[in-house]
Order: sequence, then structure tokens, then C-alpha cells
Amino acid sequence: MPARVPDSLRGLTREIDAWISFGCPDRALAKLEPLLTTPGARPAGLALQTRALIELARYGEALECLRELRELGSDEEWLDITEGWCHKRLDDLPTAIACMRRLVERANKSAIGHFNLGCYLALAGATEEAIDEVTLACGLDQQFRALAEKEDDLLSLRDEPRFQDLLPNLPPSAPPS
Repeated sequence: MPARVPDSLRGLTREIDAWISFGCPDRALAKLEPLLTTPGARPAGLALQTRALIELARYGEALECLRELRELGSDEEWLDITEGWCHKRLDDLPTAIACMRRLVERANKSAIGHFNLGCYLALAGATEEAIDEVTLACGLDQQFRALAEKEDDLLSLRDEPRFQDLLPNLPPSAPPS
């Protein structure tokens, strides 16, 4: 999630981002204080802190950062997606679903929002609605067809003809006889 930071902290921001990208979120967290204590840099610091905490599977703490970012008026799509992702990993599917519903109601052309909503609905056992959402995602962005084929969250949909019709490497299902 891009955020503006003072010129004096841009190098540190890139370094922290690199530590997270290189799989060293603990090193990133150790370097965050200047971003978190500088008013203009706080949103960027919180976004990086969120990413690092997620890498460390500290989802509850990441949600605290996301709440503050929401109050600061940060990118709502990123916030909804990330919040839903954290709630899913905390086994709170109803809240994860609510996050994605909020996103697609606000931004109905968000392919990732529809796809994630479909994934969470599939995990919750709402098969038809899950297929509807994944279908919307695939219609908005064809790349989601390949993702749907590999996504473990959608395993419960694999035998459904409507779902099979979405997958690029499977022949379309035969019409009912």
C-alpha cells in the first residue's frame, strides 16, 4: 500500500519494505520506530508494520494497525482485503466475509474483492453464492480463472459444473441430459 513519507525517511521505508520482502519481518519491525513516530510517515509505517506482523502470523496485532490506518483515511480496498485476510486466518469467516462484502458494495468492479469473497463463502459452505462471486471475478479479470484452479479455499467447489466451466484447463461441463 503506497503512502507518502518525508524525503528523509524514504530510504528507511525502502529498507523496511525490502526486509519484509526478503522474509525478515522481525528486522523490519525493529526499524519501524522513526516512521511510526513521525506524523507524516505514520501511515506508511503502519502499513509496513501490518505487512511484517502478517508475515509473523500476528494477525490480531495487524488488525490493530489496520483499524488505525482506516481512521487515517488510508486505501480502503487494501484495508478491506488485508482485514478480511487476517480474519480468515483467525478463523473468523463471518467477519472476513463482511470485509469483502463491504469492499464489493463500495467497488463492485474489484475482481480481487469478488474472488476473495467467493473463497470465504466457499469455506463457509455457501456454494452457489461462492460460485457467483468467483464468476464475477473471472469476468472482471480473466487471470482469476487460473487462480481459481489452484486456490485451496475453493476445493469444495471443484465438482460443481458451474465452477468447472470457469477453469481454463478443464473442458466445460456437459449439458444435463
